[in-house]
Amino acid sequence: MSYSEQINAIYEHLKTSLSNGTFAKLTLGKTIGKTELTNIYFRTIVDNDALKFNVTFRYLSEEIIEIKPIEDVVMLLNQYLNNPFLTVILFTTEKDILIKLNKKRIATITEMDNTFKNADPVLLDFLKK
Repeated sequence: MSYSEQINAIYEHLKTSLSNGTFAKLTLGKTIGKTELTNIYFRTIVDNDALKFNVTFRYLSEEIIEIKPIEDVVMLLNQYLNNPFLTVILFTTEKDILIKLNKKRIATITEMDNTFKNADPVLLDFLKK
């Protein structure tokens, strides 16, 4: 099952939050069953004067960190949503946006009050340049 409509919607919110300095964190969580991979976290990093993501793949026994371009978010969400993750949460200082899969694997997008009061400090420093 494809979730491209929901993923593209959250990606548009992500790009907006990055450009206006409200992005705090993007995370995938709530796995299907017992899996080795438990979470994926996206935080901003500046690499060669370009804004990218520091992507942390959290496993039961280790963490693997990779630097990825912003554009890779869509590919990673497509790859890991429903395999094994049931939720994607974009945290911004304005609101939190959640993609959630139910038991029938139908995706819904929900907006909630913001969890984070402060944006990602790396992003804020990058935007000041």
